[in-house]
Amino acid sequence: MAALAFVTAARAAELPAVYAEAVAARDFGRLLEELNKQFDIPPWPQTHPEAIYPEIAGRAGAQGTVKLLVYVDEFGRVRDAKVADSPGWLALEEAARLAALEMTYKPARRDDKAVAAWYVADIIFHIPEPGR
Repeated sequence: MAALAFVTAARAAELPAVYAEAVAARDFGRLLEELNKQFDIPPWPQTHPEAIYPEIAGRAGAQGTVKLLVYVDEFGRVRDAKVADSPGWLALEEAARLAALEMTYKPARRDDKAVAAWYVADIIFHIPEPGR
């Protein structure tokens, strides 16, 4: 079982070239078109852990949306999360990635079977109100 988990994790770390090219070109329409070829029904979020807004980001006035590519396995677990687009704040990117790794999904389906798939998740950060 441990060997299978390692193979799954290793496979998840490799972003397919077609996705990487679309991200590099900031062509998110093409990215979504390519992602949708993996499944008939996309993964569906089941849990939404709140991303922890980094204190350093607050001091810098950082906010915005971090767009992640998440790899959801056939059991609905997120096995990898890679930043596809962000407002440019590393602290927000890491907070978004950590939150995404805690999410669970109803797995994608293809031909009525659960399948592993890459999917886009947006994590939105706003500067917290004072006292929160």
